[in-house]
Amino acid sequence: MATVGDFVTRVGLGSLMPGSTDRIQDRTVATVVEMTTPGPLNLDDGSVVYVPSTSWSFLTTPETLPSQLKSAGALAVVVNNDDLKLPPEFVEACVHASIPVLLLPKSKTLDELRAALAGETAGVDTRDVHISDLDAIRGALNGFTAGTGTEAWVVMEGAVVSSSPVNIAHLIKILARKPIVLQQSICAMTTLNVPLPASGHTLAIANPSRSALDLIGIESLAREIDTYAQAIEVKRSARRQIETALVRELIEANVASATLDPWVGSFDLLPGSRVRAIAAVLPESMKSETEEVGNALRDLGLLDGGICVTGAHGGCAYALITLPDGEFGRSDEITGFEHQLKLLADLFEFRHQQALSLGVSSCVLRGSDDLVRGLINARQLADRQARSTVAEMDEIPLAVPLSATLLAAEPELAAVLGRALLQPVIDYDREKGTSYLESLRTFLALDCQWATTATELGIHINTLRYRLKRIERLTGRGLHTTADRSDYYLALCLRESPGSG
Repeated sequence: MATVGDFVTRVGLGSLMPGSTDRIQDRTVATVVEMTTPGPLNLDDGSVVYVPSTSWSFLTTPETLPSQLKSAGALAVVVNNDDLKLPPEFVEACVHASIPVLLLPKSKTLDELRAALAGETAGVDTRDVHISDLDAIRGALNGFTAGTGTEAWVVMEGAVVSSSPVNIAHLIKILARKPIVLQQSICAMTTLNVPLPASGHTLAIANPSRSALDLIGIESLAREIDTYAQAIEVKRSARRQIETALVRELIEANVASATLDPWVGSFDLLPGSRVRAIAAVLPESMKSETEEVGNALRDLGLLDGGICVTGAHGGCAYALITLPDGEFGRSDEITGFEHQLKLLADLFEFRHQQALSLGVSSCVLRGSDDLVRGLINARQLADRQARSTVAEMDEIPLAVPLSATLLAAEPELAAVLGRALLQPVIDYDREKGTSYLESLRTFLALDCQWATTATELGIHINTLRYRLKRIERLTGRGLHTTADRSDYYLALCLRESPGSG
């Protein structure tokens, strides 16, 4: 018999949900059972159930399977790490049933699973137990470049895998070239743009010395990298639905933190972790492409080697990325987080000819509330960057209420509000060179949130309080009651309405 921890190590199993696997690592695995029929399984308590990719053809309601397995005594399930048919609803149901989903490497078999359980090592190759798919890609690139005197990069949606620093300008020139067909003569080419069909990534090669390149060697490299990249994508696609659900709940903040905290912990986002929250605001014409940007943020997290959770909500893509050693990037990553983030933005702009607006906030995780604040702050910073790149969007838009629309038809009444509440502030700004009206407008446009407004204006929250106190003295009206705030808001909307003069 073996514990879950021993079993995972012997076979080199990965985990879709590291936190849930850690919680059962000391439990004893009784047996390994393969699911080959749709009927109920006769399980011993502590069984690990292997679900091959062929099973999904007869499992018509995969979302009901985890609870059935749990009731029957299953400890965990194992799926192939290259199973493109793995249903997201099955993974989500496993999370709710507290059943870890383990990933069997492509090179391993069911017999090796059973041999590992019995403690047998004969026939079980444990050399690559600790080699991740990303490390395997790096190793393949290093081996190729060392033997050919070339440079090579794997260009993903939002990151570049390489053993050396990335010159993005040079790389973009390679990506701009027509993709190469490997069957044609390539030995004299200085750059190659090789598509990787299974993963959708690109293998870029620079051959400045025009050395003779082996076509078979390049084909072999491309296939090897594409296999590892596809395995990465299978694992991420299985988590995508549950990650998006978590991000949505964090953004909407409608669920109590006591409920969210265990869910956050199941992703191995643990108290004491340092977490970067990232928000990406897309151009207006691309609001439907948030999934693509979400994939780019996943790539960004992949290079770090920490925990990465991404999702899209409200036309914006978000990511939570942990910092394993207190800083972004492993020791062999020469470039840091800011460089990687800029590279992501540059790749997006190259592909779409439009800018991506990014905001970043960091926190030390104590509970889910910290992640809520981090994501909201990141979104505000991204919105601010987006407005700064568009002249006509240099201010946060005011949502116009029906009352303002009706009152706009009565210019004399509208003028009364303007003279009473805005003109004293306008006159003061003109005389003193201040920007109190802008502060008032931003405060009301951001639903009177003090910290958010101070961040948007780039000032300390006490400075904001001073400014609003000054406005109250200038107008003789407060800013603490709903009635007074409504009058100020209405006056601003009428001032900005068409034909207001």
